[in-house]
Amino acid sequence: MDGDSPVTGALHLLVYGELDSGVSALLRVGQFRKPLAALGVEVRGWSSFADDVLSGGSAAGANSAVRAGERAGTDALREIGMTAIAWADVILFRRFNSTHYVCTECEDDFPGPDGHRRHLADSGHYSLPIDPLIRPIVGLLATHPSMLGGRAIVYETDDDPLAYPDWTGLGPTARRERDLIEKLLGMADLVITTTPVLAGRLAGVAGAPVRVIRNALEPSWYTDAKPDCPGDAPGEPRVVYHGVPVRLRDYEVARPAVDAVASEIPGLRRVWLGAANEPRVAAALDEVRPWVDGGREFAAALVAARPDIGLAPLLDERFNRAKSELHWLEYSLAGAATIASGFAGGGPYDVVRDGVDGLVAHSPAEWAGHLRSLAASPDLRLEVAARARERVLADYTVDARAPEWADAYRWAAEHPGVARERTAAVAR
Repeated sequence: MDGDSPVTGALHLLVYGELDSGVSALLRVGQFRKPLAALGVEVRGWSSFADDVLSGGSAAGANSAVRAGERAGTDALREIGMTAIAWADVILFRRFNSTHYVCTECEDDFPGPDGHRRHLADSGHYSLPIDPLIRPIVGLLATHPSMLGGRAIVYETDDDPLAYPDWTGLGPTARRERDLIEKLLGMADLVITTTPVLAGRLAGVAGAPVRVIRNALEPSWYTDAKPDCPGDAPGEPRVVYHGVPVRLRDYEVARPAVDAVASEIPGLRRVWLGAANEPRVAAALDEVRPWVDGGREFAAALVAARPDIGLAPLLDERFNRAKSELHWLEYSLAGAATIASGFAGGGPYDVVRDGVDGLVAHSPAEWAGHLRSLAASPDLRLEVAARARERVLADYTVDARAPEWADAYRWAAEHPGVARERTAAVAR
């Protein structure tokens, strides 16, 4: 794409960051590469350009080359190590990146990468990967928008990046990156997110339109998987929850009901997928399985857990209200009937048709009532699970969602500079 030339042929989507490493990147980007290609949208990661800034080029050189504010055409961009931008029609930034040499686990601060690496090796602590390049790249594009040459910027997030609480382990990191997140929201020509609740929040910060594109799953990951042993007898259901150990706080929403019904039905099994090494979880469940990375691998692990009833409890708080209905999608494709938390004023499971393709609980009494109903009736479980699966297969597959993504990227490519134009209008 040169200068202001219109997009012709395949649209080129350049993704900053991983395409399919991690759940969020896989579900929102990686799994759509093939169906998007069929729709004329080619997806590449920035780091796949061997001669680019991310692989050793000079952001300082690029900054110098455009300091005069001249439009950077394709050849000029390649000459200054910005081959990725030269290739792109649309540039996608996602969520947030950690740019400070701070240990995510203990919050120790270091002046550079060497000390940070030594600390992690000596302490055994976990830390988010540090990205030293995104700030200069974003700063360069913000200071010299002529570099974009008519290319569009899209920002996407499936969590509220401005409201990560400390219990997630990402609160301090997200707060340190808030200025970068807000800059990306202000630069974007289109913002994409997962739910109306989150879209409403981001609309107050973004300078561009905000679109909701719901999550999707690849059904073959679930249909190809096999249970690890035969199903339990009717009347002895397996009640499954999946999540990392910090989600024990959310599980407590459903736990009194689960424990009460387990005491009434001796054969009921309480199963947790994702926290095998957490003693507090092991003490509360009958069966605890480890977390499994990878979309297909996780789907196989969930199917192997043989869920009859899937639990999606959430504490009613700001961060959780902006979550998506992903747990319901996963349980539905794994063959379970879901019980999920309902929130007054909107929440993740508003899409569930209560009593039809899932059960929504707004109180401890409703949690207990719904769980008793499903635990007592194999026919009800099968009916709810079948309707949920039918709906997910109709509306929430990768193939069903891909046209929405393609339309959003094409819209952005046709409306570059929307955010800058709005900012200028407000300033006037």
